[in-house]
Amino acid sequence: MANKKTAASGGMKLNYGRTTLIGFGFMACMLLWSVYNSFVPVILRGKLTEVFAGDSAFAQFISSHPWMSWISVALIVNAIMTIDNIFGVIFQPFFGKKSDRTRSKLGKRMPYILICMPICALFFCFVPVAATIRAVGLSILLMMCVIVCFNFLMSVWRSPVVSLMPDFTPSALQSDANAVINIMGGIGQMVGFVVGSISAAAVGLLGMKELSAALKAKTNDLGEIVDGAGNLILKNGQPQHVNYTPVFVVTAVIALLCIVVLYFFYKKNKQHDLSANADAAASGKEEKQEKIKIKNLPISKEEKRSLLIMLAALFLINNATEAIIPNFTNFANTTLHVAPIYSTLMMAVFAVSLAAFGIPAGIMGRKLGRKKTIIIGLVAIVAMFAVYLTISQLLKTNEDGSVNKFTWIALWVALVVGGAAVGCVNINTLPLVLAIGGRDYVGTFTGYYYTATMSASVTGPILCGLVIGLFNEDYNFMFLFCAIFFALGLAVITQVKHGESTDITEEDIKQARMADD
Repeated sequence: MANKKTAASGGMKLNYGRTTLIGFGFMACMLLWSVYNSFVPVILRGKLTEVFAGDSAFAQFISSHPWMSWISVALIVNAIMTIDNIFGVIFQPFFGKKSDRTRSKLGKRMPYILICMPICALFFCFVPVAATIRAVGLSILLMMCVIVCFNFLMSVWRSPVVSLMPDFTPSALQSDANAVINIMGGIGQMVGFVVGSISAAAVGLLGMKELSAALKAKTNDLGEIVDGAGNLILKNGQPQHVNYTPVFVVTAVIALLCIVVLYFFYKKNKQHDLSANADAAASGKEEKQEKIKIKNLPISKEEKRSLLIMLAALFLINNATEAIIPNFTNFANTTLHVAPIYSTLMMAVFAVSLAAFGIPAGIMGRKLGRKKTIIIGLVAIVAMFAVYLTISQLLKTNEDGSVNKFTWIALWVALVVGGAAVGCVNINTLPLVLAIGGRDYVGTFTGYYYTATMSASVTGPILCGLVIGLFNEDYNFMFLFCAIFFALGLAVITQVKHGESTDITEEDIKQARMADD
């Protein structure tokens, strides 16, 4: 196996040090997204709850039109949190292609990164600053302006920063290099999960004890600080609100340091940029691949049916997985009474379980079959979520409103087992789709796969927000939504009859996964 791999790569070896330094760019990207997805929903919920609960013109308008009762805080928050996915679909491919044609002393990609990333970090820091404005209408307006600008700028530099790896890595080694890049991205995500605690400790060491204590405090629906019994803690007769600016500033500083490392790496290693030679050889010509409609694919009707069913299952499954991301911190805050800086640590447990089960899930797919492994994963997920939801609804909460220990145990089990189960699903769905088309259509079927998953990243949060709102803003019903969509995906995927062929290699799968990075 080692000889085959060496032969396939032409005797070349991956420069792990250089690849790791390239990965600092993706690490910065994932760090920003991790904190954004964790804390922005909490900030938005506090502001929007104030609008819905107050005597504002908007609240009166909603109450006077019963047919609009389906509009809820959770729905609006989740809709806002899909902006990044919508912008990603629209702008990332555009700026990725634009960077391919860019010529400068800093190469193709670095101008986009060095110009847009610092501005992006600035807008990132302004999100919690805008939230500190007490005039709620003005605060929300400024927050939305900042959020839109931040998401647009992230879409501008994300594709160029990911494209750096192929620029510096021979094609035969790109799959292995992509694994290193993903590890760096995972490190960025994990740093994002603990940066809240780091920020609280940092401002405490700087003497800002009150701000540090506020970051660690529990809050109510309005984002006001409360004690263990849920009573408001007043200062000068006024409620106190958590200011998350330190969390965002610390995150932005770490991300900027990552980009500084990337800049000095590029300055020192730009002579290794392979894209310059590739451009000269290509003489500026671009290859255009015509998109193939499913009905025109040279595969059997049964295989086309399996493909359509599999894409439908992917859409349903990813509606569930994408719904968890923008809702978990609000769930932990309102249901578990856990401060957001600590709820992100719970998300880290899920992420670690998912990552740790990646290799075993791949082995299961090869030994048991991809479809069986996916089904096992989906059954486990549905069971865990259903058990947690049942226990949380049947068992009474403690006198202070917090959940009892049995609910906590059920949740931790659901997070650990659920992470491993999602790994079983995620690792094997792409190979199953690719195997239906075979090696000749890896690119085409990769496009189908990401169309289904990206579509779900827009609809999942919105539909979940609608369900939460219908159940009086009870974030426990996030698990009901997820369980239903996982169950629907399970029912649909049982009808897939193809996808276990062995002509798709691990190299093909790795290359296909790179298409979404």
